[in-house]
Amino acid sequence: MTTLTRRLRQVERRRSDAAIWCWRLATFAVPYLLIVVLGHRFGVIETISTFWLLALGVAILVASILTGARGLYELWTFGHKGGLKAARGTVLAVILLLPFGYYGAKAFVLPPMNDISTDLEDPPAFESAVEDRVAGMNIIVDPASERSELQLRAYPRVSARRYPLGTGRVFREVVALVSEREWTILTTESEFGEAPIDAEGSGLVAKPVTDEEGLPLRIAPPKYRPQAVVAPETQSAETELVAPVGRSSANEDSDDSADPSEERYVEAVANSFILGFESDVVIRMVEEESGTLVDMRSSSRWGPHDLGSNAERIVQFMTDLDAALQGVSGS
Repeated sequence: MTTLTRRLRQVERRRSDAAIWCWRLATFAVPYLLIVVLGHRFGVIETISTFWLLALGVAILVASILTGARGLYELWTFGHKGGLKAARGTVLAVILLLPFGYYGAKAFVLPPMNDISTDLEDPPAFESAVEDRVAGMNIIVDPASERSELQLRAYPRVSARRYPLGTGRVFREVVALVSEREWTILTTESEFGEAPIDAEGSGLVAKPVTDEEGLPLRIAPPKYRPQAVVAPETQSAETELVAPVGRSSANEDSDDSADPSEERYVEAVANSFILGFESDVVIRMVEEESGTLVDMRSSSRWGPHDLGSNAERIVQFMTDLDAALQGVSGS
């Protein structure tokens, strides 16, 4: 009897350690990535640390896939147990890697840019954002000719708008769209606390650019709100698209001795939807004889590549502005 038991144990199937670790690593990655994402979104984890923690999360998922492949190989070759755990862990790891693969593909296809503007010759200038950025953040610089060519090829839909409306009317609508997105308006007019920066009653309120310790203001992530999309064929014929370069001014034939055109600015901080990465946004409205020229610029605070987020932000904002000003008479 003892000899029979010994022989049965010899032929008993072994359990694959690789399959077990595949499942452990994949299931561990779920709460790990969730903590990293929520930690950065709510200001608990700093941005630079978040990049490293996400890279570690990718390494964990890759290790899960590799150990899963080893477990499946041992199942096929030696008949070891654990094939179901290896399969489940591998599938879970692949699903968690899909977003990283998607953004990795965008980083490969799109040019490495982090500052997009509707005017490449004279982009709207940042003021509060320059004072708000610290060591480690991207430096705000004017676009070079090489970078301008990259933007024109990669993002042909990024363009300014010229509306046959008064600057005050366009300004109020821009304020409404900024408020709807819950972007944080920046200003240096007051050291701390809130201060209104619009005298026309638009309700625009400015936030301080630094906290009590002089550190960059941590912007609260906005709530998700679906934005209206206007199809190109429904766009008003009165709205003129203005190219980022080689544009013509509506005031180029005006008297040089006349008073300079009125300009208004809205400077704010926007957040990405999932991780809450900050980008500085400035919207410039220039009064012209026939209406108002609207330019917009969006610049990421972190990383050499925005993965197309700045261009998407500008295109969506301008599309919503077109929709908001449909059929509105000038003021």
